[in-house]
Amino acid sequence: MKENKKNVRRILAAGLVVFMVVSLFAGTLVLAAAKVSLSQSKVTVGIGKSTTVKVKNAGKRISCKIFSGKKNISIQQKKKSVIITGKKSGKAKLQVRAGNKKMTCRITVTGKKSTDTANGAKISVKSGKYTVTYQLNDSQAAKELYAQLPLTLKVENYSDNEKIFYPPKELKISGTPKSKGRKGSLSYYAPWGDVVMFYEAAGSASGLYELGTVVSGEEHISKLSGKITVSKTD
Repeated sequence: MKENKKNVRRILAAGLVVFMVVSLFAGTLVLAAAKVSLSQSKVTVGIGKSTTVKVKNAGKRISCKIFSGKKNISIQQKKKSVIITGKKSGKAKLQVRAGNKKMTCRITVTGKKSTDTANGAKISVKSGKYTVTYQLNDSQAAKELYAQLPLTLKVENYSDNEKIFYPPKELKISGTPKSKGRKGSLSYYAPWGDVVMFYEAAGSASGLYELGTVVSGEEHISKLSGKITVSKTD
């Protein structure tokens, strides 16, 4: 009887081991069989807009290559995804590789170029009977200020050489040139998040970036007070 019980226990133990091995092997097969694929194989994106395509079950880092339509899109490759930005209306084809797996994403870029880009655009600052006009540069910070217009807000005095105002949203300074604080300069002081209108030279400072320069009404900058309206100018 005792011997039979031992045999039963051995059989049960052996069966448990087999079950565990089979389960582990089955799980491994499931993982190995997980299909590598794109979250989107066809993408439509507007000019100046971006979308992210993820690689499912990529494992290691992916690689990307634009096969056609290089003028129509730009890409930013991440570890397991790629950000696609529309540049020009048209078609493009992107190849994404994960290990030995090659996948194709077809992109359609639609729409017209956004007007919310600085790139030499002009803005006006008005206070009562005074108007000051600035020409913006093509920096990231200038573009973000331009995109927020029109604005009506309070202008403040600072020191004896500048007027300042605070846009509702802080500006991103990536790629924005440093400002030398020249007379007539339109600048952005990142530590405080304020736009600076210099009516006298002040010199450069850490965290001060150039947005543009005055083209008319420079003599009125020091006279700006109270509420001002900042808007796009044709």
